[in-house]
Amino acid sequence: MTKITSIDVHSLSQLGAEAVALFATRDFQGLADRFGYALAYDRDPAQAIAADLESALLNSQEPSEQETPSITVKYFKPNSTRLVALVECVMLFDNKVPILVELIVNSFDGGMNIYLEDVSPL
Repeated sequence: MTKITSIDVHSLSQLGAEAVALFATRDFQGLADRFGYALAYDRDPAQAIAADLESALLNSQEPSEQETPSITVKYFKPNSTRLVALVECVMLFDNKVPILVELIVNSFDGGMNIYLEDVSPL
């Protein structure tokens, strides 16, 4: 999980692009160090990211010609869960398999964090 100070679309999109680049190079330790992993549970975060990516790749649909890489930032309405924003990153893993990478921004005691929420088939 990374502390952040700006939640504008440009800043969050850059963080999404950074996560996608780390996935593309299979730098799972870099992903874990930079963003953590919400769904690691009791697993090592880097190993959990690698395992969940492999599962997503096995369960992904055949890519359609309409699938294009994208990064979309969405904001939550004020809520009690402290969720602020979602960064949805659609990537074509190995230039062919569509994968969804999701980053979440939450607030805490006046600050904000961004972390890897999930990696899943598209």
